[in-house]
Amino acid sequence: MKLPYLLGFVRNCVDLPSEPPLFTRLTTVGKHSVIWCKSPMETFTTKQDFLLAMLQWFEKIQHLELTVLPIQSGVSVLNEGYLEGLLRIYKRELDLCFDKVEGCSEYCLTIIQRDQGYAHLSYASLRENVSSGKEYLDRVRMWHQMMEREVLQAREVILNFCLRLTPWIKDCWSETPQTQGEGINLSFLVPNACQQEFINELKLLLAEVNVTDKWTGPWLPFHFSSFTLKPERFLIHESLNWGKGRVTS
Repeated sequence: MKLPYLLGFVRNCVDLPSEPPLFTRLTTVGKHSVIWCKSPMETFTTKQDFLLAMLQWFEKIQHLELTVLPIQSGVSVLNEGYLEGLLRIYKRELDLCFDKVEGCSEYCLTIIQRDQGYAHLSYASLRENVSSGKEYLDRVRMWHQMMEREVLQAREVILNFCLRLTPWIKDCWSETPQTQGEGINLSFLVPNACQQEFINELKLLLAEVNVTDKWTGPWLPFHFSSFTLKPERFLIHESLNWGKGRVTS
Protein backbone atom coordinates (compact mmCIF):
# COMPACT_ATOMS: atom_id res chain seq x y z
CA MET A 1 0.00 0.00 0.00
CA LYS A 2 1.34 3.42 -0.99
CA LEU A 3 1.18 5.84 1.94
CA PRO A 4 0.33 9.54 1.38
CA TYR A 5 3.55 11.54 1.68
CA LEU A 6 3.13 15.15 2.81
CA LEU A 7 5.01 17.86 0.89
CA GLY A 8 3.56 21.09 2.29
CA PHE A 9 0.55 23.29 2.96
CA VAL A 10 -1.15 25.96 0.84
CA ARG A 11 -3.97 28.41 1.50
CA ASN A 12 -6.84 29.43 -0.82
CA CYS A 13 -5.74 27.13 -3.63
CA VAL A 14 -7.97 25.30 -6.12
CA ASP A 15 -5.40 23.26 -8.04
CA LEU A 16 -1.67 22.80 -8.55
CA PRO A 17 0.36 21.51 -11.51
CA SER A 18 0.94 17.77 -11.31
CA GLU A 19 3.05 15.76 -13.70
CA PRO A 20 5.32 12.72 -13.62
CA PRO A 21 7.28 11.62 -11.74
CA LEU A 22 5.80 13.68 -8.87
CA PHE A 23 2.01 13.41 -9.11
CA THR A 24 0.77 15.79 -6.42
CA ARG A 25 -2.69 15.96 -4.86
CA LEU A 26 -4.58 18.34 -2.58
CA THR A 27 -6.74 17.55 0.43
CA THR A 28 -8.68 20.62 1.57
CA VAL A 29 -10.53 21.67 4.71
CA GLY A 30 -11.88 25.21 4.59
CA LYS A 31 -9.21 27.52 3.17
CA HIS A 32 -6.26 25.22 3.97
CA SER A 33 -4.94 22.35 1.85
CA VAL A 34 -2.22 19.80 2.40
CA ILE A 35 -0.10 18.93 -0.64
CA TRP A 36 0.83 15.26 -0.87
CA CYS A 37 1.94 12.52 -3.21
CA LYS A 38 2.05 8.74 -3.06
CA SER A 39 4.93 7.17 -1.16
CA PRO A 40 8.18 8.10 -2.98
CA MET A 41 9.62 4.70 -2.11
CA GLU A 42 7.46 3.20 -4.87
CA THR A 43 8.60 5.63 -7.57
CA PHE A 44 12.17 6.76 -6.84
CA THR A 45 15.19 4.50 -6.46
CA THR A 46 17.09 6.90 -4.16
CA LYS A 47 16.15 9.61 -1.68
CA GLN A 48 18.27 12.13 -3.61
CA ASP A 49 16.24 11.52 -6.80
CA PHE A 50 13.04 12.24 -4.88
CA LEU A 51 14.45 15.42 -3.32
CA LEU A 52 15.53 16.68 -6.73
CA ALA A 53 12.08 16.04 -8.21
CA MET A 54 10.43 17.80 -5.27
CA LEU A 55 12.65 20.89 -5.54
CA GLN A 56 12.05 21.07 -9.30
CA TRP A 57 8.32 20.90 -8.68
CA PHE A 58 8.50 23.68 -6.07
CA GLU A 59 10.35 25.84 -8.60
CA LYS A 60 7.59 25.32 -11.19
CA ILE A 61 4.85 26.57 -8.86
CA GLN A 62 6.69 29.76 -7.86
CA HIS A 63 5.18 31.68 -10.79
CA LEU A 64 1.69 31.02 -9.38
CA GLU A 65 2.47 33.50 -6.57
CA LEU A 66 1.04 31.15 -3.96
CA THR A 67 2.37 30.96 -0.43
CA VAL A 68 3.51 27.38 0.13
CA LEU A 69 4.62 26.11 3.53
CA PRO A 70 6.97 23.19 2.82
CA ILE A 71 7.32 20.34 5.28
CA GLN A 72 11.07 20.24 5.74
CA SER A 73 11.25 16.75 7.20
CA GLY A 74 8.82 14.87 5.00
CA VAL A 75 6.06 12.95 6.76
CA SER A 76 3.99 9.92 5.76
CA VAL A 77 0.50 9.21 7.14
CA LEU A 78 -1.32 5.91 7.33
CA ASN A 79 -4.07 6.91 4.89
CA GLU A 80 -5.68 9.90 3.18
CA GLY A 81 -8.49 10.09 5.71
CA TYR A 82 -6.17 11.41 8.40
CA LEU A 83 -5.26 14.51 6.37
CA GLU A 84 -8.52 16.31 7.17
CA GLY A 85 -7.88 15.80 10.86
CA LEU A 86 -4.36 17.10 10.43
CA LEU A 87 -5.65 20.33 8.86
CA ARG A 88 -8.13 20.84 11.68
CA ILE A 89 -5.46 20.25 14.34
CA TYR A 90 -3.06 22.80 12.85
CA LYS A 91 -5.59 25.40 11.65
CA ARG A 92 -4.40 28.15 14.01
CA GLU A 93 -0.68 27.40 13.53
CA LEU A 94 -1.13 27.36 9.77
CA ASP A 95 -2.83 30.76 9.71
CA LEU A 96 -0.12 32.30 11.89
CA CYS A 97 2.63 30.88 9.71
CA PHE A 98 0.98 31.90 6.44
CA ASP A 99 0.57 35.45 7.78
CA LYS A 100 4.25 35.55 8.76
CA VAL A 101 5.84 34.30 5.53
CA GLU A 102 3.35 35.62 2.96
CA GLY A 103 5.13 37.67 0.31
CA CYS A 104 8.57 36.46 1.45
CA SER A 105 11.28 34.11 0.21
CA GLU A 106 14.16 32.39 1.94
CA TYR A 107 17.86 32.85 1.18
CA CYS A 108 20.39 30.39 2.61
CA LEU A 109 24.03 31.20 3.37
CA THR A 110 26.91 28.95 4.42
CA ILE A 111 29.96 30.72 5.86
CA ILE A 112 33.38 29.21 6.50
CA GLN A 113 35.95 31.48 8.14
CA ARG A 114 39.35 31.60 6.43
CA ASP A 115 42.66 31.23 8.27
CA GLN A 116 41.23 29.66 11.39
CA GLY A 117 44.75 29.19 12.73
CA TYR A 118 44.77 25.49 13.56
CA ALA A 119 44.81 22.17 11.80
CA HIS A 120 41.56 20.33 11.39
CA LEU A 121 41.00 17.83 14.20
CA SER A 122 37.89 15.69 14.30
CA TYR A 123 36.47 14.26 17.51
CA ALA A 124 36.79 10.75 16.10
CA SER A 125 40.56 11.19 15.62
CA LEU A 126 41.23 11.96 19.29
CA ARG A 127 41.81 8.26 20.09
CA GLU A 128 44.24 7.66 17.23
CA ASN A 129 47.80 6.74 18.30
CA VAL A 130 47.16 7.63 21.94
CA SER A 131 49.96 6.45 24.25
CA SER A 132 48.30 7.19 27.61
CA GLY A 133 45.08 8.27 29.26
CA LYS A 134 46.62 11.65 30.10
CA GLU A 135 47.45 12.28 26.43
CA TYR A 136 43.88 11.43 25.46
CA LEU A 137 42.42 13.80 28.11
CA ASP A 138 44.78 16.56 26.97
CA ARG A 139 43.57 16.10 23.40
CA VAL A 140 39.91 16.22 24.50
CA ARG A 141 40.57 19.39 26.52
CA MET A 142 42.28 21.04 23.56
CA TRP A 143 39.43 19.99 21.25
CA HIS A 144 36.81 21.51 23.54
CA GLN A 145 38.77 24.74 23.88
CA MET A 146 39.02 25.08 20.11
CA MET A 147 35.31 24.36 19.73
CA GLU A 148 34.47 27.04 22.33
CA ARG A 149 36.54 29.60 20.43
CA GLU A 150 34.95 28.58 17.14
CA VAL A 151 31.41 28.86 18.54
CA LEU A 152 32.16 32.33 19.98
CA GLN A 153 33.57 33.46 16.63
CA ALA A 154 30.52 32.02 14.86
CA ARG A 155 28.14 33.93 17.12
CA GLU A 156 29.98 37.18 16.39
CA VAL A 157 29.74 36.52 12.64
CA ILE A 158 26.02 35.68 12.90
CA LEU A 159 25.30 38.85 14.91
CA ASN A 160 27.21 40.99 12.41
CA PHE A 161 25.31 39.57 9.43
CA CYS A 162 21.90 39.85 11.11
CA LEU A 163 22.48 43.45 12.22
CA ARG A 164 23.70 44.57 8.80
CA LEU A 165 20.83 42.88 6.97
CA THR A 166 18.06 43.82 9.44
CA PRO A 167 16.50 46.57 7.26
CA TRP A 168 15.80 44.04 4.47
CA ILE A 169 14.82 40.89 6.36
CA LYS A 170 11.74 39.86 8.30
CA ASP A 171 13.37 37.05 10.27
CA CYS A 172 16.56 34.99 10.41
CA TRP A 173 17.60 31.48 11.44
CA SER A 174 21.12 30.38 12.32
CA GLU A 175 23.04 27.27 13.32
CA THR A 176 26.42 27.43 15.03
CA PRO A 177 29.06 24.78 14.18
CA GLN A 178 28.59 21.39 15.80
CA THR A 179 32.02 20.08 14.85
CA GLN A 180 35.38 21.77 14.37
CA GLY A 181 35.88 23.40 10.99
CA GLU A 182 32.19 23.17 10.09
CA GLY A 183 30.56 26.13 8.38
CA ILE A 184 28.00 28.51 9.85
CA ASN A 185 24.52 28.10 8.38
CA LEU A 186 22.25 31.13 8.08
CA SER A 187 18.83 31.57 6.53
CA PHE A 188 16.99 34.84 5.98
CA LEU A 189 13.29 35.48 5.43
CA VAL A 190 13.27 38.31 2.89
CA PRO A 191 10.17 40.24 1.70
CA ASN A 192 9.98 39.91 -2.08
CA ALA A 193 9.84 43.69 -2.41
CA CYS A 194 13.28 43.94 -0.72
CA GLN A 195 15.08 41.13 -2.54
CA GLN A 196 17.40 43.30 -4.63
CA GLU A 197 18.36 45.53 -1.69
CA PHE A 198 19.04 42.41 0.39
CA ILE A 199 21.23 40.87 -2.34
CA ASN A 200 23.19 44.11 -2.82
CA GLU A 201 23.89 44.50 0.90
CA LEU A 202 24.77 40.81 1.26
CA LYS A 203 27.35 41.07 -1.52
CA LEU A 204 28.88 44.17 0.10
CA LEU A 205 29.04 42.45 3.47
CA LEU A 206 30.63 39.28 2.08
CA ALA A 207 33.30 41.40 0.35
CA GLU A 208 34.21 42.99 3.69
CA VAL A 209 34.64 39.88 5.84
CA ASN A 210 37.28 37.16 5.82
CA VAL A 211 35.04 34.25 4.89
CA THR A 212 34.36 31.91 2.03
CA ASP A 213 30.70 31.62 1.24
CA LYS A 214 27.97 30.00 -0.80
CA TRP A 215 24.46 31.40 -0.89
CA THR A 216 21.33 30.14 -2.61
CA GLY A 217 17.83 31.41 -3.20
CA PRO A 218 15.16 32.52 -3.48
CA TRP A 219 13.47 29.47 -1.91
CA LEU A 220 10.23 28.64 -0.20
CA PRO A 221 10.51 29.43 3.54
CA PHE A 222 11.83 26.05 4.70
CA HIS A 223 13.34 27.25 7.97
CA PHE A 224 10.42 29.53 8.84
CA SER A 225 7.43 27.26 8.27
CA SER A 226 8.31 23.84 9.66
CA PHE A 227 5.77 22.17 11.90
CA THR A 228 6.39 19.47 14.48
CA LEU A 229 3.89 16.96 13.11
CA LYS A 230 3.69 14.41 15.90
CA PRO A 231 0.17 13.05 16.49
CA GLU A 232 1.71 9.62 17.19
CA ARG A 233 -1.57 7.76 16.66
CA PHE A 234 -1.25 8.09 12.88
CA LEU A 235 1.89 9.95 11.81
CA ILE A 236 5.16 8.28 10.89
CA HIS A 237 8.07 10.70 11.06
CA GLU A 238 10.69 10.42 8.35
CA SER A 239 13.83 12.58 8.31
CA LEU A 240 15.06 13.91 4.97
CA ASN A 241 17.99 16.13 4.04
CA TRP A 242 17.03 18.70 1.44
CA GLY A 243 19.21 18.88 -1.65
CA LYS A 244 21.07 22.05 -2.54
CA GLY A 245 19.47 24.50 -4.89
CA ARG A 246 20.60 26.88 -7.56
CA VAL A 247 23.18 29.52 -6.70
CA THR A 248 22.25 33.04 -7.71
CA SER A 249 25.41 34.83 -6.58
